[in-house]
Amino acid sequence: MEKDLLPGMGLATLILLCCLLGTAVTAGCMGTPAEPEPQDLTPEATPGAYTTYSPAGLKPSFSADVTTPEKRMRTDGSCYWTVTGRVTNDGDAPARNVVVRFMLIDAESNMIRATETVLAPRFQAGEMKIFTTNPLPGDCDRQYHAEIDVTYDIP
Repeated sequence: MEKDLLPGMGLATLILLCCLLGTAVTAGCMGTPAEPEPQDLTPEATPGAYTTYSPAGLKPSFSADVTTPEKRMRTDGSCYWTVTGRVTNDGDAPARNVVVRFMLIDAESNMIRATETVLAPRFQAGEMKIFTTNPLPGDCDRQYHAEIDVTYDIP
């Protein structure tokens, strides 16, 4: 006949008791460490403000104007709008990857109704280009105005 280690306790109860005791002993040992005290920032340790690199020297500079949107009718009675814009590189350096974005804007809500983007891979200094949009969707009974935005990369 076998003798129990502790009278009235089974082996499973003894294992659970040991696990409970181990958990109680290690409680608090796995907590998150306290946050370090803030350090005084010196000019050497202070990170610099975000700056955009702009090389010295010659740079492109763009001016743009856009016509009033023209309403055109389709044979099915619906309408569309077209816009013509003129973009000029007034700077003294060429630009690459010039993106011209036309926006058809609802005059009442001031929300953009439609856009068209045109890419010009190279745009020389002093060069002027005229762009006309493909048909832009719009409602026939609404009034619209157009805006143009030009972005580019410096070579």
